[in-house]
Amino acid sequence: MSKAGNVNHDDTHQADPLDSPDLTKHLSEALLGLLRRIDDGDDAARTEVLPTAAAIVDAFAAVGLLEFAYLAPGEDEEEDGPIAWMEASEAIFDKERDAVVIAGSEVLEVFEGPITLEDPPEHETEE
Repeated sequence: MSKAGNVNHDDTHQADPLDSPDLTKHLSEALLGLLRRIDDGDDAARTEVLPTAAAIVDAFAAVGLLEFAYLAPGEDEEEDGPIAWMEASEAIFDKERDAVVIAGSEVLEVFEGPITLEDPPEHETEE
């Protein structure tokens, strides 16, 4: 089961996504308020918003707007292994996992590691 907590930015050094004007101009105050409560550790808000979040993510996946990256473990703890970019085809609210689960099976690109999301390789273009 996932735990509520502050937004995790891993090693990408991104600004807080809840403060992004691109996000805030498209979300209702009610939904943005729920996200902020979740970020502050409110488990009830998390439970309330999960089905809505799954529906939103599923809509983006359904129209081809989502990809996700899988970073395989590296041989040592310092670097990541290979990375695979995949097309997301759907998202569901998984009650057992207490999370939105994104699924996809079409592999778009694979690069051998060590690669990080902070410095991803250039995408290859078809000619």
